Formats: sequence, C-alpha cells, structure tokens
Amino acid sequence: MSLTLRAMILGTIGVVSFGAGLLYSMHASAAETQGGRRPAARTKTAKRPPKTVMPKNTEVDFEGLAITGELRNPGDFYFQRKTEEKFDSLVKRRKNFHREMLRDVVMAK
Repeated sequence: MSLTLRAMILGTIGVVSFGAGLLYSMHASAAETQGGRRPAARTKTAKRPPKTVMPKNTEVDFEGLAITGELRNPGDFYFQRKTEEKFDSLVKRRKNFHREMLRDVVMAK
C-alpha cells in the first residue's frame, strides 16, 4: 500500500469517528435537557435555593494592625535589554597579501 492511500484511509476513519462522536454528544445533551419528557412546571410550594448577595466593593483597613511575616516573592524584578555596542576594529583588514606570499615562497626554497 502506498503512503498516500494509507493517509487517506486513516483520514477518512478519523473524520467518520469525529462525526459519530459529535452526533452522539448532541443527542446525549438533548436527552439530558429534556429528561426524556417535558420538564414539569414549578409549583408554588417548591423551595428555591437561598440567594447569595455579594458586595461589589470590599475595603480592608490594616492601619492599626502590626503584621509580621516573611516575604516570599522578589520585590523589584525586571529585565533590561542591553544594547550591543559596536566598536571599530583596531586591526585593519588587508585585501591583498600577494607580496608577502611571494616573499615566503622565495625564502622557502
């Protein structure tokens, strides 16, 4: 079997299994919301859970308290990127070493 044929077969199996799972989850959630029957209307005697009311703002004043403890996180921590400084080279680059090479060849003989 060629590699492309294997890839197509595995892709088809994956798409089919994904679609089946999606249909099953849609069916299960629809059955769960309906409970298999029509939801009953609430009666007046049914107890409702207590309603919890939270304040929007909470202010805490620590002015009169002495708090002792240990600081676990660093105080000031930041990264500062240093710019790379470029300096000119003190050694001048030469493009032609022809004279020195000829001298060394003559002296080597």
